[in-house]
Amino acid sequence: MRIMLSGANDIVTDRMRTYTEYKMFTSIARYGALVRAVYVTLQRRGRKREGFLCGVVIDLGRSGQIKIQARGGHPIAAIDRVCERAGRLLSRRDAQSISS
Repeated sequence: MRIMLSGANDIVTDRMRTYTEYKMFTSIARYGALVRAVYVTLQRRGRKREGFLCGVVIDLGRSGQIKIQARGGHPIAAIDRVCERAGRLLSRRDAQSISS
């Protein structure tokens, strides 16, 4: 599974990249067989720069994609929220594939 982070240079530092990869991996590691790649974008919200928006696209191969967004006052808050949502959505999708 590949995890790629993109965004403005002042937001996406090496430390932020490492944190995002770790947090995303720990959130979705148990669904690694379903996931091909994860694309994460991080950007400032609004003209007055009043928070951050984190978007994620999870590539599931032939099964499609899952798109998620979360906002936070700090980049780490937005990343934490989007990783939590990703784990929940993948658990639902995994439960549906098992029951079908």
